[in-house]
Amino acid sequence: MSLFMKTIKYTKHALLFVCMTGGLLTAGHALADETVNNCAEIMSANENDPNSTPGNKGSTAAIATAVDAESNENDEDCAVLTVQSIYDWGDAPDFYGTTASASGAVHEIYPGLHLGVALDDETDGQASTDALGDDQNGDDEDGVITELNLTDGQALTLSLTASNASSTDANVMCWIDYDGNGIFATDGSESGSALIPAGSADAAISVSMPMPVVPAHASTATGGSSYMRCRMTTATMDASNATGSLPDGEVEDYAVSFTPVPVFDLALRKSLASDQSATVNVGDTVNYVIEVFNQGNIEASNVAIMDYIPADMQLADSNWTLNGTQASLNTPIAAIPAGGFATVTIALKVNANAPVGVLRNAAEIVSANGVGGSPATDADSSFDSDSANDVFVDDVIDNTSSDEDDHDIADVTVQASADVHMEKTVDKLRVNRGETFDYTLTVTNDGPHAATGVVVNDPLPIHAVDYLNDDSSDAYDPVTGNWSVGSLAVGESKVINITVRVKARSIAAP
Repeated sequence: MSLFMKTIKYTKHALLFVCMTGGLLTAGHALADETVNNCAEIMSANENDPNSTPGNKGSTAAIATAVDAESNENDEDCAVLTVQSIYDWGDAPDFYGTTASASGAVHEIYPGLHLGVALDDETDGQASTDALGDDQNGDDEDGVITELNLTDGQALTLSLTASNASSTDANVMCWIDYDGNGIFATDGSESGSALIPAGSADAAISVSMPMPVVPAHASTATGGSSYMRCRMTTATMDASNATGSLPDGEVEDYAVSFTPVPVFDLALRKSLASDQSATVNVGDTVNYVIEVFNQGNIEASNVAIMDYIPADMQLADSNWTLNGTQASLNTPIAAIPAGGFATVTIALKVNANAPVGVLRNAAEIVSANGVGGSPATDADSSFDSDSANDVFVDDVIDNTSSDEDDHDIADVTVQASADVHMEKTVDKLRVNRGETFDYTLTVTNDGPHAATGVVVNDPLPIHAVDYLNDDSSDAYDPVTGNWSVGSLAVGESKVINITVRVKARSIAAP
């Protein structure tokens, strides 16, 4: 700005008249530069002025006209200055209305009327994906002090600081795009407001602004991120004023993030190993796979697992420690990320005296840690050592009322097995032709289970002997040599004696 003055000569006792046109900025004025024309005139002097008449103009307008006409009189002059208007713009992405071409939010900067502490000016909105586009001269997005990492369903009250040195109460309003549609809602469903009292000088005061509750699924609707806009002005403002010009104050845009409500949810599935048959014999080793799924949205750590050993099986795995009928995994699972899973194995051996039928083995999560390594509570299961928490063999990892999903069972079927052995003897070691003797067959079931449908085939050497009789009550067929023993209990033996006679003359052996 330059100031030009005509030379004004006077002797003594001169009176000077000063007047001004235009005006300085006031809160709520129009968004335009303003001109201030300040004029002065010598009103009187004791001596005569040869080329001017003191006090002959009488008004600023007349003085200005005379000065502009460049008259010969030199007892008046004017100084003109332009009061420049500077503006604050937003910096959210332009679909929110940020730049001038998008009817962007803009305020003329008025001293002592702003959010936070810092304030800078721009010639247009600085649309940016991080809402930091207008922070070129330091961060002036400092009015909102609330952490803007919001949680689904959160009851939200924003904490702000603001200054209002004007003589008029100011309004502050904030909008948050909760549904991620790229628009700040005009119906009040995404906005809140508060009053900034007049006369706070240039000192920031704290303000609490209740906002609508964060929607339950905001993190899903927004993809986890969105934007907030806050505006402060002495003008009237409502939820429809997220864009466009306001006469004074400041606009601040912020990036906002949303996170789901922390959910800790583990599920366990127990199944047979891929190469493990579901039908087993006594003495077999059975291999199981235990999978733990993290169905929550936070990491699980230090996951402890217990296996319930059935009465007719025994632990056969050094990675587990037996305590009575329960086996604990020696090293808990260190960490399972949200959406991830971990796998452990366990081997059990079928006891030698296990009965025929189903052997049911179960495993359960007994404890785990969540946020900060603290013990966690599962969303739909109880971490405990209750073997009755699961009753279905279904491999389902979604909880039902009687089937907690942190607990699962796997079955194998012990098939019947019987160690049947036979002994055959003769009552004579040497015989003569035509002499009779007995073959004795003894069949015994050594267990572990009853034997059924036992058949012994003992074809006689018909080239050397002739069948005479047996004591099996028709259970022996001398033609086929089959002896139908039938059933044998564990430890039971059955005996047959077959009487034959040596042929008088042997025939060729078949």
